[in-house]
Amino acid sequence: MKTTTSAHCSVRYALFTAVLAGIALSCLVSCSKSAPPAPMERSRALLEIFENLDRRNNEAALKNIDTYRSIDPTNMFLSDFEHIVRANTVIASAKAKLDAGDIAGASAELDAYCLKYGDVSTSVTEAKTQVDLLLEAQRLNEKMLAAHFSDDIRAAAADLSAFARTNAKYFPKLPSYAATVTKEAEVRAAVERADACVALMQDAMDAAAAGRKNEAATLTALLEMNADAAQIAGFEAWLRQRPANP
Repeated sequence: MKTTTSAHCSVRYALFTAVLAGIALSCLVSCSKSAPPAPMERSRALLEIFENLDRRNNEAALKNIDTYRSIDPTNMFLSDFEHIVRANTVIASAKAKLDAGDIAGASAELDAYCLKYGDVSTSVTEAKTQVDLLLEAQRLNEKMLAAHFSDDIRAAAADLSAFARTNAKYFPKLPSYAATVTKEAEVRAAVERADACVALMQDAMDAAAAGRKNEAATLTALLEMNADAAQIAGFEAWLRQRPANP
């Protein structure tokens, strides 16, 4: 959403050329009617448009365009470039909101512009696409960060990873970030399995100590299916050393 210097100069040059063309057309109409030359206000208004464009003061440039239109209503090119200046204005405003971290506000501003003026600017359309994608990336990331268990984290990371692959053009670093989170989810899953096995082993030990043989056997089977070798070995050592139940 950056407005480059070359793009700004191109807009200025295009506006200058179009307005001059409008002046020429206006002069032809005036000459055909033997009207007096255009007043100096037209030149002054034109210069003010360019000066404010150079200052990137889009709001003032829009007012200058209105002034010029009141002086030279036959200039048919002003509307096209008014759209360009308006587009620059809303993009600059949306960018300011993005810089402040207000992605939703930037999206709402671009939506309001499109609703009011229609889809008339390629630059606004592109900006809106990028902001909407940024909103979706934010939503997916927040969903992932809010997840507490590895299965939920993996699922959210998979959604973010799919989004990252599809939109790598706009978010080149997002795929690697999603991959990192997926690996972290695998580590968390291992910790969760270990914690679950510790709890399962404690339950099996309690059941065995209390003489609940069937429950202990069931829990022992589950433990052997899920625990690692060290956990199983520790449990078996406990079974061998515990005193026999009366």
